[in-house]
Amino acid sequence: MNGILSVCVIDNLSGINTPRKIGPMLKYADVVVVTKGDVVSQAEREVFAFNIREVNASATVLFVNGITGQGAFMLARHWQDTLDIRTLRDRKLRFTMPAAICSYCTGETLIGEMYQMGMVKRMEFDDA
Repeated sequence: MNGILSVCVIDNLSGINTPRKIGPMLKYADVVVVTKGDVVSQAEREVFAFNIREVNASATVLFVNGITGQGAFMLARHWQDTLDIRTLRDRKLRFTMPAAICSYCTGETLIGEMYQMGMVKRMEFDDA
C-alpha cells in the first residue's frame, strides 16, 4: 500500500533470472530481502542483485542470512523507520490486484468497506 513499507523476500536459490519474473511485488517494493545468499558464489549474488536493480532501481537490496542473522540489523533499521499504522481504511494499493471476482481484483485501489464488493472477507485483529 502507498505510504507503508513494502518488503519483497526472494530466495537466491530460485535462479538469477527470477527477479525479472516476479512482477509488481518486486517492482514496487521499498526493500528487497535476498535469502540464502551464503549458499551461492559472490559472483552469483552480484548478478542477482544487478537483476533486482534492473527491475527496481529505487529499492534497497539486503542480503539476510536466517541462520547467522547477518543483514538482519539493517532490515530492522528499515523496519524501525516506518510509520505506526493503525488502519488501512481509505489507503490505496500500489498496484491493482490480479483479475478475479472481488473489487480489488477488478482494479479497485481504495481500501474500506465503501469500496469493497464481491468475495471479500474482512479480518479483524484484536488490539493486544
